[in-house]
Amino acid sequence: MVYSQRGSPQSRRLLLWLLLAAWEAGSGQLHYSVPEEAKHGTFVGRITQDLGLELAELVPRLFRVASKDRGDLLEVNLQNGILFVNSRIDREELCGRSAECSIHLEVIVDRPLQVFHVEVEVKDINDNPPRFSREEQKLFILESRMPDSRFPVEGASDLDIGANAELRYKLNPNEYFDLDVKTNEEKTKFLELVLKKSLDREETEEHRLLLIAIDGGKPELTGTVQLLINVLDANDNAPEFDKSIYNVRLFENTRSGTLVIKLNASDADEGINKEIVYFFSNLVSDDVKSKFIIDSNSGEVKVKGELDYEDCNLYEINIDAVDRSTFPLTGHCKVIVKLLDVNDNIPEMAITSLFLPVKEDAPTSTVVALISVSDLDSGANGQVTCSLTAHVPFKLVSTFRNYYSLVLDGALDRESISDYELVVTARDGGSPSLWATASVSVEVADVNDNAPAFPQPEYTVFVKENNPPGCHIFTVSARDADAQENARVSYSLVERRVGERALSSYVSVHAESGKVYALQPLDHEELELLQFQVSARDAGVPPLGSNVTLQVFVLDENDNPPVLLAPRGGSGVGLVNELVPRSVGAGHVVAKVRAVDADSGYNAWLSYELQPAVGSARSPFRVGLYTGEISTTRALDEADAPRQRLLVLVRDHGEPALTATATVLVSLVESGQAPKASSRALAGAANQEMALVDVNVYLIVAICAVSSLLVLTMLLYTALRCSAPPTEDVCGPGQPRLVCSSAAGSCSYSKQKQQRVCSGDGQPKTDLMAFSPSLPQGPTSTDTVSLKSLIIHQFLILFDLDVKTNEEKTKFLELVLKKSLDREETEEHRLLLIAIDGGKPELTGTVQLLINVLDANDNAPEFDKSIYNVRLFENTRSGTLVIKLNASDADEGINKEIVYFFSNLVSDDVKSKFIIDSNSGEVKVKGELDYEDCNLYEINIDAVDRSTFPLTGHCKVIVKLLDVNDNIPEMAITSLFLPVKEDAPTSTVVALISVSDLDSGANGQVTCSLTAHVPFKLVSTFRNYYSLVLDGALDRESISDYELVVTARDGGSPSLWATASVSVEVADVKIEVFKNSSSKKGCIEKEEE
Repeated sequence: MVYSQRGSPQSRRLLLWLLLAAWEAGSGQLHYSVPEEAKHGTFVGRITQDLGLELAELVPRLFRVASKDRGDLLEVNLQNGILFVNSRIDREELCGRSAECSIHLEVIVDRPLQVFHVEVEVKDINDNPPRFSREEQKLFILESRMPDSRFPVEGASDLDIGANAELRYKLNPNEYFDLDVKTNEEKTKFLELVLKKSLDREETEEHRLLLIAIDGGKPELTGTVQLLINVLDANDNAPEFDKSIYNVRLFENTRSGTLVIKLNASDADEGINKEIVYFFSNLVSDDVKSKFIIDSNSGEVKVKGELDYEDCNLYEINIDAVDRSTFPLTGHCKVIVKLLDVNDNIPEMAITSLFLPVKEDAPTSTVVALISVSDLDSGANGQVTCSLTAHVPFKLVSTFRNYYSLVLDGALDRESISDYELVVTARDGGSPSLWATASVSVEVADVNDNAPAFPQPEYTVFVKENNPPGCHIFTVSARDADAQENARVSYSLVERRVGERALSSYVSVHAESGKVYALQPLDHEELELLQFQVSARDAGVPPLGSNVTLQVFVLDENDNPPVLLAPRGGSGVGLVNELVPRSVGAGHVVAKVRAVDADSGYNAWLSYELQPAVGSARSPFRVGLYTGEISTTRALDEADAPRQRLLVLVRDHGEPALTATATVLVSLVESGQAPKASSRALAGAANQEMALVDVNVYLIVAICAVSSLLVLTMLLYTALRCSAPPTEDVCGPGQPRLVCSSAAGSCSYSKQKQQRVCSGDGQPKTDLMAFSPSLPQGPTSTDTVSLKSLIIHQFLILFDLDVKTNEEKTKFLELVLKKSLDREETEEHRLLLIAIDGGKPELTGTVQLLINVLDANDNAPEFDKSIYNVRLFENTRSGTLVIKLNASDADEGINKEIVYFFSNLVSDDVKSKFIIDSNSGEVKVKGELDYEDCNLYEINIDAVDRSTFPLTGHCKVIVKLLDVNDNIPEMAITSLFLPVKEDAPTSTVVALISVSDLDSGANGQVTCSLTAHVPFKLVSTFRNYYSLVLDGALDRESISDYELVVTARDGGSPSLWATASVSVEVADVKIEVFKNSSSKKGCIEKEEE
């Protein structure tokens, strides 16, 4: 654009001052308010009128509204200048539970540029009813809980704020429960159900209550939750049998496991209190327990041991039926078992002599053992015959009445079978006949009849050269099937000559372990393969032995550097002098460096590099990577130095690589000065060069072939080893495996052993404490029994004695409880039971009855406090102790043992942040805490005793998080007005910047600064809003663009900061002056590019 400017510098300066004043006037603030959920089109304010703008200038001045929040919530009608609601505004979605909620708008107009800040406060309305986290809350309460017991209930939450979120609660009227609402210092309400009256499960098993939450809004909104209270049963009924006495008859030869009787008892309680287990009473003797067994679940009494009519023909078994409560109740009965006599004596055997062990080369008919037999029965039942296990090289020979000899009847082989478990059976002539068995363990003694054997006849070992002296390279192992000294193997070398030296100068073998050692460093260039034999010999008499062959391949190491060869006609090794005409072209061969390497394979494969000269220009020469030929890379010219010193680095391919350096002196001469060689000499040189190239090619081909052959050999060897059939048992030692050590460059074999571990499962043992009022077997029918107190007469108020007589005239005594016991009053009662016979004079016997009153679980655990307050910094690490809780229980034993848990009111979010140790009560941090995410956690803790129907104590831990400065300030460039003309006046707005920090307090207060020594500055226009304005003259010809860095720093300690870069481009303005020869006045034209 081209325009004419006619004015003084004073007028331009005045215009700049007017623009600055207009900008400052446009940095004001407006405040509006609007209720949430307002309909579309709701009037908010006359924004253009309040800002002092005319409706006609809105469009020409590009009136626009910007917001870093949701910009579609509010809109301005450009026709009437009214700010109105454009879409639904939800305060809870916009600001959550924050007390203040507002939408910040930036109103921008151009010509001149003005920025206005507008705050629109969103006011809360009561549009959210109270809500419970679940539709139904379940509580399980034992019917034995005492009145005034308390049970926590989860409250409701309201998304509104202020009075709209203030909740009160009501509980529907009922005769058992009240609602108690407590408020702590944080204004948080805690709800507890209070038991007014004892519960009775037999009357009502379930109670349903309705909890109502009412907020403080207008109109009031409510939320409800169903409280389902399940009343748990208390154990108040003892099991009862169908009869008190059961009579059973059995033959004495009844087998173990035979059912004697199946008992059945019933219990009127519910759940676990109704489940019954059966046990022998503590009155049952060990002898009876050895003969019979009872199934605790089914009540089946079975024969366990051998019954003998001659030993005992009558058994009285007292049975207890016990429910599964922690402190169970017991029912009693008696089972009387009578035995019937049968032929029940089995033969008996005795091993009188043993002649062991037996050598595996012993002759047949060798006597091994003498056996005698007997039977307590008479007649045919006492006539005993013996027999031996079939298919064994032994037999029984009858030597006298009821005497036998065990003799050898066949050849033995210890390596096949090392011992025999023989079973001798003695059978009587009864009907049915009885028999007995005896085991005879016959051990076979070893003789030296097996030579040591190697797993394979030959081994291949790979060893790197230059190994340290005494290096372990391999281990041979031979196995001898014999035992003890006959199986003790020693190893030795089979001596032979290796070239001019003895084999023992190279390697040795340890006599006991079979480890093979290299006695001196091996040299691949001297010896590539060392083949020898190792002998294995046992210690038997006479000794036996065998040999194994070892093939030791010595692997090459890169221990020889390249060696330079003297050039043809040269003066020395490593120095080459050549004359080169300047007229030669690119690709001309100047010289050739030749070198050899004493190593083999990759270690002898050479490459050539041309080392660049220090401080010189790019060399006109290059060297062939594998040929060593030095040739020109371009045509030579006069600028090239007349003498060129070339350094050629010769490197092999070993690890690490070794190098040598050759120096080539090239003299550049004119074409006429270059010596002319004969065609025969040139042809000879060409032939020699081609020969060297062929050697390199052959060397590469040889390396590839050897590598391929080695890989193929290893694959074939591995396949053969894997396909070999196993020679060991599943549980025996495994096959040897090849183990290679890269550090020592050696290979060795190691044997892996497998062990089979067998575990037997047995029935679990259950230890129960039970109160049994049954007494020992009573006196005869002529005796009388009385009950007296040892201490005071009032004990007779608690107990009475009941004596019953059955059809067998046997008396059964029972204590009868007349009054409930109270452990807190008296833990122990001592009674004296007196038995009086009917003789003249009367004689008496006494026994003390010690009655221990067991505790009932009637006390719930209690915490020191009901509410614990804890403060933590939000950066507290995982594993940090929050609080150690302690609860106590007045009960005894298992009822006093307490474990700690999170209540079922605790949300999954809280469980992801904290963890509680169930035994110690320690609450620790589990996850990452974030003040900005949540600054208050309410954790309901339950302390539960270990009773079968446990009682629970409750407390609440309130964890308040303290803010730390852990959020870096954030910046946003909301508008950019670029590029900036180089003649722009000061205070010209370049960009609008907004900053924010998620922290609170001083940690969230952000200040901004700008790069120093630039013609720009930052101007604070509103809270956390800045304008980047021009603060000095620009000159594009001096600086065409600026990279400005804006730093936002919070007020934390230590403070955090963030930076943002703003690239400001300066637009060019050209000024041209035209002079008129006929006039002295000038005309200035300004062209903007």
